[in-house]
Amino acid sequence: MNNKPVLSSSVNQPNTPANVVVWLSLLLITACSSTPERPAWLDSAESSYPAVTHLTATGSADDRQTAADRAISNLAKIFEVNVQESSTDFSSAQVNAVQGQQQITNEQKITRAVSTETRQVLQGAQVVEYWQNEQGQVHALAVLAKQPAANRFRQAILAADGEIKDLIGYASTTASNPLSALGALKRARSAQIQRDQLNQRLMIVADGRGIKSQHDQASMDSLIRNALGTLPIAVEAEDPSVKAELQRALTKLGVKTVAQSDYVLRGAADLVPVSKQQGLFWLRGSYELMLQHNDTVLGKQRWPVKVSATNQDLVQQRARDQLNQKLPGYLFDLLSSETE
Repeated sequence: MNNKPVLSSSVNQPNTPANVVVWLSLLLITACSSTPERPAWLDSAESSYPAVTHLTATGSADDRQTAADRAISNLAKIFEVNVQESSTDFSSAQVNAVQGQQQITNEQKITRAVSTETRQVLQGAQVVEYWQNEQGQVHALAVLAKQPAANRFRQAILAADGEIKDLIGYASTTASNPLSALGALKRARSAQIQRDQLNQRLMIVADGRGIKSQHDQASMDSLIRNALGTLPIAVEAEDPSVKAELQRALTKLGVKTVAQSDYVLRGAADLVPVSKQQGLFWLRGSYELMLQHNDTVLGKQRWPVKVSATNQDLVQQRARDQLNQKLPGYLFDLLSSETE
């Protein structure tokens, strides 16, 4: 009896055509099984983090850290896109004559709110998922729980409301002089703008429910205008054109200019003669403002002047235009600086 297995050698030889097919099949199966499966959160983060409880954003890059940074950045953009800082520059107020009465209006400047407080806004945000595709690109998922964020915003809003109330109270009853009152109102106005931003962010994470404010930016501007209107200022300057420009700037702010007052605004222009360099006429120098109460200097500001033009007359006009544009802002800062 022959007990030798007839096909055992061929089965055990790895180089036979049959074994090659088997090995190739195994390699193909192994390769398919190692292909990363695309996660559901990449197409719909709500499958894992519902929109009712979380804000979500994704980011992608060639490495994990950059992908995570981009996911967090995209999460911040939810606030940047939905929250715009409506900041009226008080110093851009214009005075118009309407039926014989002066009306002060403001030019409103809308800017994208790329907040300097992004870290505070995104406190609690974290990257919770990563996935790398076959090409090596890394995707990251960042999330922010809405309820804790809403609680933080509410606490910050209530604190701002308390600060605004105290500053307005100080300006109306406690301030020792009009400039101290103006300084307090200026701070209250800034706090109101920040408070409004916080409230809009709260509405993003609280389904549109914010906290009603006792004040708004318009009412703060009105308080400041009223305070400015009670401050009579005498203007002094050696150069009549500088004096006229200062008076116009004060009028834009709603400040009364008088011949004599305990408050005196002094202005001076220190300009060198126009020079010509490389085909352009240049005017350089500086302007200085000083505010006095009787013999006490309450504040002083100085800023450089450097303008150029293709002809000498134009460079003088540009210098005046620059002065007229900046003066209201400089004056408002000077008048609203904290003094005691």
